[in-house]
Amino acid sequence: MNDFFLLIMVALLIEGIISYGGQVYKNKKIQWQIIAAFIIALIFCYNADINFFAILGMIEKYPDVGKVATSIIMSRGSNYLFEFYHQLTSWRGPSDYGGNYEQ
Repeated sequence: MNDFFLLIMVALLIEGIISYGGQVYKNKKIQWQIIAAFIIALIFCYNADINFFAILGMIEKYPDVGKVATSIIMSRGSNYLFEFYHQLTSWRGPSDYGGNYEQ
């Protein structure tokens, strides 16, 4: 996997986690829906062995970290997953994923 692409992918993920983490506790109240979505996504990722980084061809030292990160991405919903994928493909180029993406 291209090292620069990996850096971009991890940076996008960290940005998403930080912004999402800020939504867990709002107005002095815990947003239980966000926590529930993460737990449900985590169960599905472990049950189905889903790992976004492995799907993109990254070899991980600790695959559980990839599953947790995938759970965070999935818990944010399909719009976030689509946007995350779009950001990655715009950096790497649509031809690397076998299709032509047009917005």
